[in-house]
Amino acid sequence: MSQATHIYERALRNQRRKRRRQKEIRRLFILTGIAVVLILSFTLSYHALLSQASTELGDGSYKYYTCIRIEPGDTLWTLADRYADKEHYVSQNQYITEVIRMNHLAGEDICAGNYLILPYYSAEFVK
Repeated sequence: MSQATHIYERALRNQRRKRRRQKEIRRLFILTGIAVVLILSFTLSYHALLSQASTELGDGSYKYYTCIRIEPGDTLWTLADRYADKEHYVSQNQYITEVIRMNHLAGEDICAGNYLILPYYSAEFVK
């Protein structure tokens, strides 16, 4: 065997080894990615199954939200009279503060024709 043939064969073997290593690294990278995705999926699924999110309060009532159109003459105080439940709110002021925060209002001023989201409570569960 000549010197050139020997060098050529050694170069071919080195290329094959290099390709094999690259395939192994690629396969390892893919398997690691699959493992990470599976672990995340199982973790999220497990936590979703454990989650018992509910709007039911300890007293058997449920908290809901409704969207209303503000009519002429409506104020936050009149709406609080209509929707605020004395069992769940210490005062009308507490209800109004929640409405202002939920609707990102600058103050107590509201305009007829606009819409507001209002919380209310009910003993019935609505799906």
